[in-house]
Amino acid sequence: MSSVSAWPVVAGAYEVGDPQGPVAVCVTTSEKLIDPLAHLPGVAITGKVYTANLGIERIVTNITANPAIRFLLLCGKDSPLFHPGQSLVALAEHGMDEQHRIIDALGYDPFLPSLTAAHMAQFRRQVEVIDWIGEEDIPAIAQRIRELVARNPGRFVTGEEITTMMPQEEAFTIIRPGGQREPLQYDPKGYFVITVDREEEQIVLRHYLPDHTPAHEMRGRVAGSMLLGLLREGLVSQLSHAGYLGEELAKAQIALNLGLRYDQDRPLKARETPAQSATAPAAVEAPPSVATAPDAPKMPGKSKIPLPMTLAQWQAATPGSSVDVTFSVTDQPSPDVLAGTFLQSDEADPFSTYHRTAQAIQVRWSEATKLIMGDQSGICAGAVLRAIGPLSTDRAVEAHQLVILTTVAKIIET
Repeated sequence: MSSVSAWPVVAGAYEVGDPQGPVAVCVTTSEKLIDPLAHLPGVAITGKVYTANLGIERIVTNITANPAIRFLLLCGKDSPLFHPGQSLVALAEHGMDEQHRIIDALGYDPFLPSLTAAHMAQFRRQVEVIDWIGEEDIPAIAQRIRELVARNPGRFVTGEEITTMMPQEEAFTIIRPGGQREPLQYDPKGYFVITVDREEEQIVLRHYLPDHTPAHEMRGRVAGSMLLGLLREGLVSQLSHAGYLGEELAKAQIALNLGLRYDQDRPLKARETPAQSATAPAAVEAPPSVATAPDAPKMPGKSKIPLPMTLAQWQAATPGSSVDVTFSVTDQPSPDVLAGTFLQSDEADPFSTYHRTAQAIQVRWSEATKLIMGDQSGICAGAVLRAIGPLSTDRAVEAHQLVILTTVAKIIET
């Protein structure tokens, strides 16, 4: 068994209290409970869980690495989609089958590939799982913790030496971007012309047959749903063509939301005159501290939509102020935290071209964060995002809005 001094052994969305405490608390998805419960007497660790697979594996790994923990108290609101709390209860009661699936779990894909039978057996013997899922009353939970501490049976002792389960390194085959796209005229289904209707605030996509005969028209505001509509109707026959259309529709959506000029097959640019920009919707709300700063760069003719902060402005920003930054995601330490590097806009093409800096940045987001130009599937390592929200005391951005720029951004390494 690993030394508790090196505990916890895997990273996660948790706070450590007293490693010698007998109680671990899982608040399921109720993140607001972590801080009030994390440092109560007798609590070793308090964290959340969103998934019934990797999240549960991390919980089991950290608990079995610390023999002082004898109780796992589940509280807070369980996810109605992923059911990680119910799946934890099922694991404690029934274990997993030969395929490493949790028996009787309701969670989405409750599969624990790295959990050995020995560790599963130790987890079920070591801890008593207390199912208080749904409870969010802090005084009631604190009283329950005191009761568990009072009946602590002492450190878990086993006659077997079980090696601490460590996360396996994920191995990926490296591939490079780029390739040859077939000319669009070779798609036997035809070609598309994409424009933006600013009066109706819609993207307009018109489909022509190879002989230039008008065929179909689609109007919408979300690039992803429009592309799915084309695939549903069978109007695209080449994967490269579908990728091209996804990129162009995403650019059109960004232009519509940010009041930029959209021309198919061209980089996004600021609209030319204040009169033209007056009809553009301002989907991204300018943070007060940025919008009113005398040295904050603004897009010509767009007083309501400033450029993202420069590196100098970011470094000078103080906790509590609103910030507006663009960054490239390098890691996701937990489901609600994004780590990355700061991107600075290029002066010639400020909404499409960025210079990568060495400045590290962290952004926190949640289900309440407004997503623009995509959905949660676009929030991953490698994504290019624009985050708007207040700066916390630990210099993480608490994102109220995230604009997903991955498909339209060009990054210049500096």
